Amino acid sequence: AWLGERRTLYIGQFFGALGMLIAGLARNGAMYVASIPVISMWNISFPAAQGIMTHHVGEREQGELQGAISSLRSIAFVIGPFLFSWTFAWFIDPRHSFHVPAAGYYLAAALLFTAMLMATGIKQPDFSAAKSVAPGRVPDVVPPEGVTSGNVAPISDALRPDDV
Repeated sequence: AWLGERRTLYIGQFFGALGMLIAGLARNGAMYVASIPVISMWNISFPAAQGIMTHHVGEREQGELQGAISSLRSIAFVIGPFLFSWTFAWFIDPRHSFHVPAAGYYLAAALLFTAMLMATGIKQPDFSAAKSVAPGRVPDVVPPEGVTSGNVAPISDALRPDDV
């Protein structure tokens, strides 16, 4: 908890945007290769974002949240290649008066920087106070002794295998 999830998210998105900008500005292979470790710092933002999201839903909604995250990632994996290849094609088209082959990198940097700014509105949950359940409410987590099932007969001393 040295950095915390919010700061880790900001730092990851900042380095992702910076790395994309460096890659876009690269004029030789060495400069492009130098952008790779900077871009790789972006990876620290994914677990931080997922952690932040899990704190904003109850225990019973965790599966739905993880499914939604996975679905959105899948959609992004479909849209991303189309968006960035179209951006590249449009900006290198000889019919246009300007030629910007690195436009995809600049677009990625702008999107990451925007996401970083939007993330500043995320509230960090207060972990100092223990969550208490209001009277009459069912807690999100039921202790094992409170779980009953109509499908399984209770184990009783009368049905021990040693006695049969």
